[in-house]
Amino acid sequence: MAAVTVEDAVAAVVPIVVYWAYSGVHMALGHTRVMDKYRLNSKDEEDSKNMVSKRAVLANVLMQHAMQLAAVAVLTVLTGGGRGRATATSYLTAARQIAVAVVVFDAYRYAWHRLAHRNRFIYRHLHSWHHRIVVPYAFGAIYGHPVEALIADTAGGSLAVLASGLSSSSPCATAVFLTLCTVQGIDIHCGLSLLPRRLRWVWNGAAHHGVHHLPRGVRHNFSDLFFVTWDRVFGTHLPYAVEERPGGEGLMLRTMPPKAPSKNN
Repeated sequence: MAAVTVEDAVAAVVPIVVYWAYSGVHMALGHTRVMDKYRLNSKDEEDSKNMVSKRAVLANVLMQHAMQLAAVAVLTVLTGGGRGRATATSYLTAARQIAVAVVVFDAYRYAWHRLAHRNRFIYRHLHSWHHRIVVPYAFGAIYGHPVEALIADTAGGSLAVLASGLSSSSPCATAVFLTLCTVQGIDIHCGLSLLPRRLRWVWNGAAHHGVHHLPRGVRHNFSDLFFVTWDRVFGTHLPYAVEERPGGEGLMLRTMPPKAPSKNN
């Protein structure tokens, strides 16, 4: 076992700093007139429909970040810590490892998210916390039960780091992976439909995940981070359209009936 180095500590803190900086930018810009045309919900809906106060969300997210720091410290000690600066050759290796980690973590998150909704005990006691936020917003992206955070985020992220080989790479590579997850998690909860229509077939965004937070969509659209491919492959995708809200004040989501399974399947 090895001690946590300064490089390890900086790499662990960076994703958390990015979380607050990036969500802060979203919160600041999301309520300006410039971004109103991209909003999927009105400011009044955000304040009236959510079942938990923003102060409680803030405390919960701060607690989860403390847990994240502790988990990264333990994982770093158990895997031997940093290996020094990456060389020119190792950048390609790190990029491949990050790509593998993204796919592994994304698959894990889909599987857990689907189970969390299909199992009544898990939903009632754990995952229902996250759905207290009916109208998603940026800094509430990771709000949820601390036990679920350990299972979905800490265990899933650790599995992805170990399976991809990032644990033996530079701490900076792990920081890049965690930062990508942080940014994407905020993007799908920001409440702004900024993703081009063609990319919605593959890449997750606020619209796809926003459907999941609707009462009708809560048992669909389980893709929880990067790719919506999981929903399409496993038949949990609920089609939707992003339309202008009556009166021209932003956007709204309109769900459509799921496609019937093919008779050939």
